[in-house]
Amino acid sequence: MKKLAMVGLLCLGLAACGKKEEAPAASAPQPGPNLTQTPDVGKIEQVEASASGSGVTPGAAINDALKTAIMQVNGTTVDASSANLNTYSQVTASLDVESADGSDSIKAAATMQGSHFAEQIVTQSKGVVSSFKVVKLTPPAGKGGLYRVDIAASIAKFKAPADSGKIKIVVAPLRSTRSSFNIGGRNVPAAEVLGALRQQIIDTLSQSGRFTVLDRQFEDELQNELDMIGSGKTVNTDFAKLGQALSADLVWVGVVNDLAYEKHVRKLQTSDRDLVSYSGGWSVSQRMINLATRQILQSATLQGTAPSIAPTTMGAGIDEGATMRNMQTEIVKRSAEAILLQTFPISVVERDGMNVVLSQGGTAVVENGRYKIYLQGKEIKDPQTGQSLGNMESACCEVVINRVTPKLSYGVLENVAVKLDGVRPGALQLREAVAAKAPASAPVAEAAEKPKAAARKAGAARSSPAVAGEPKKEDW
Repeated sequence: MKKLAMVGLLCLGLAACGKKEEAPAASAPQPGPNLTQTPDVGKIEQVEASASGSGVTPGAAINDALKTAIMQVNGTTVDASSANLNTYSQVTASLDVESADGSDSIKAAATMQGSHFAEQIVTQSKGVVSSFKVVKLTPPAGKGGLYRVDIAASIAKFKAPADSGKIKIVVAPLRSTRSSFNIGGRNVPAAEVLGALRQQIIDTLSQSGRFTVLDRQFEDELQNELDMIGSGKTVNTDFAKLGQALSADLVWVGVVNDLAYEKHVRKLQTSDRDLVSYSGGWSVSQRMINLATRQILQSATLQGTAPSIAPTTMGAGIDEGATMRNMQTEIVKRSAEAILLQTFPISVVERDGMNVVLSQGGTAVVENGRYKIYLQGKEIKDPQTGQSLGNMESACCEVVINRVTPKLSYGVLENVAVKLDGVRPGALQLREAVAAKAPASAPVAEAAEKPKAAARKAGAARSSPAVAGEPKKEDW
């Protein structure tokens, strides 16, 4: 037997020696991108809740327990009718349906489930209570006492979309003391301009992905949909959507102080021709207000000028519509930049070598634009107030934007002056745009000759007759 055992061990040893080393287990595949995303609009889910209640009848005790269960799940703001009645008020008014002597309620409680009474509770709650059962019913200890009940209920709850956790902002209607704006001699109604500006600012903030922008323009249409739910024309579980409106964290308000592109006409002294020119610009004051505290978090007056058209007698004209659109675009761009950069500085969120992804897109940056990037260091606090003054910064590099999407932008880092290994996401922040480089300078002799040539040309122009159609200096 010992010999057989030795032989067996020897065979096992030889087999082990001859066995090839097993290949390491293949690593789990990395999750790929989610290519089936759908808009997150929230959803109705069922939440299990346990609650206790008391009342002069078993039905009243169950009713009280159900109100407690609903409150545990949905709080005190769930509406249950188009008349904006509180859920608990409606449950109180309609769910105590036992017979005069309470026998139906007692029977329902005894069976801990179902019965006509339980079905009526689920029906009368209009979907807020999906199901329930009585776990324990305790009769009153004496005459005039209260029934006590413990229940387990399934309550419908609206799960808000993830975006509801973002800063919520309302863009208030823009204001102006002007009833109209002069664009090239045409008076454009202020309401037309202000409405378009507001919509474009809403578009820009929505596309940035940084805010939950709340609608305050189509309240009637929204209320009609909510009234349909309250009327019972939709599925019962939709009642959980009532009372879920979000309130703003921030309110943006803007005042258009000036917006004009005026036509200037001067009659020439030596002829009947008109000398026509155009110039103008805009000024907008804006504030960002904390709704809860009424604090002004940001206040600024933004200004801009439109390209002027020099005086001419050649019948110069402008495209009023295009001029207005260009100024509106500039107002929206500058206003949105002021809001976003104050609240969410643009930062590098992903980096692959020198290729980077930035945290904002839309109008925050421009394709082919070049911007300075700074590395964020230690936080600095005001020694008197203790408030943060921001972070120490050191120049890092430049980024050239090669693609812009509504919420992100992509670029390449250049002229890197710091070590990027180990830099955490968000530590690289974008700042001002880099001005385009001037072309290489000409040789010194050529550069010195240019001003002289220009002077000679100007002198020749002064001594020669005016070009046909253009006024001479003495005509002004």
